[in-house]
Amino acid sequence: MSAIIDNLQATHSDTPDVRCWHGQVPDWVGPALERLYGNLFSSLPQFRLSRGLEGAHTYAVYRRGELLTLFVFGLRDGEVELYNEVISLREDEIVDFARFVFAEFPAAQVVRLRAVQVARAPRRFPSQQYDYLEDTIITLPAGAAAYTESLSKNTRRNVRRYSQAVTEELPGFRFSVALGAAADPAQIDAVIALNHARMAAKNKQSIIDAAEAYRLQSLVRSCGLVAVVTIDGRVCAGAISYRVGDNYFLIVLAHSPEYDRYSLGFLCCYWTICACIERGGKEFHFLWGRYDYKRNFLGQLRRLDQLLLYRSQLAVARHARLALRTWYRAQQRRAMLWLQQAKQQDGAAARFALGLYNLARRWRQRRARHSAL
Repeated sequence: MSAIIDNLQATHSDTPDVRCWHGQVPDWVGPALERLYGNLFSSLPQFRLSRGLEGAHTYAVYRRGELLTLFVFGLRDGEVELYNEVISLREDEIVDFARFVFAEFPAAQVVRLRAVQVARAPRRFPSQQYDYLEDTIITLPAGAAAYTESLSKNTRRNVRRYSQAVTEELPGFRFSVALGAAADPAQIDAVIALNHARMAAKNKQSIIDAAEAYRLQSLVRSCGLVAVVTIDGRVCAGAISYRVGDNYFLIVLAHSPEYDRYSLGFLCCYWTICACIERGGKEFHFLWGRYDYKRNFLGQLRRLDQLLLYRSQLAVARHARLALRTWYRAQQRRAMLWLQQAKQQDGAAARFALGLYNLARRWRQRRARHSAL
């Protein structure tokens, strides 16, 4: 931090000091992002792997020498894309950033923020704001025992029952944790393979393709925590997480269906959370997807929005395709969430909607198979 202040000679007045590095992401940005946001999706390793940093710009706001806001963003075809994601932003931060970008970059017509927590779209600009993703978060206590005690009576009973069954009936069982470069790439591949098999059993395709598997391996080497359950040396369950600051982010959780009666996935998740607590973790992020086990482990859902700010109404007209595409995908997400709720209900309307959904999904799968031939 001292290097930042020395380099910038930041002001000590109450007036915000705004700085921008055009086409640059200085070396100090990585540690500063980690300290300020403590979030994988607002970190340089993620930016490098997901977007690349070539041509990216850096925006920083200081007050009295203290760094308050630090964004990395790109500009292409009139669209400013904020790289920072899965963070909470104040309305004034967003307005100040948009004003600066529109004034500093005449080509900028749209400012696009994805997966951010914001109360409402700023009224200063024409805008679109839609529910985009969710992140389910556990605020971790100081010790694993305190966390266990805070779980519901039913969840605690399940942890004890399944743990006892595994210990007594699977003598070759072992749970282990490896950090960063100490993690075995073969074990990471084994966890990914379990994920693929699990999704295939549900007639779904895993989102972890070869490119994503490469990104997983790369990020694990820099900030990973890999927890695996092995039985006689074979990986039967595993969780791949990343640590940024004092926060952990669960990326993959998978187990072999061969051990469903022991709920190895459930146990692996619980043990992983405890391992993060033991290593000083403050938050555990389950990230996307609404599942009962996340609530059982005390996860609290936080909505993440997509927000588009336009320079003017004319800019909205010029980017009508973007505006329409954004609206359409938002409606798709709303329909998907409604269907998920419908699965938990018993009624003619819900069954009819689910039938249509399954029919459309089978049609898309047949079309994809036909296209691959």
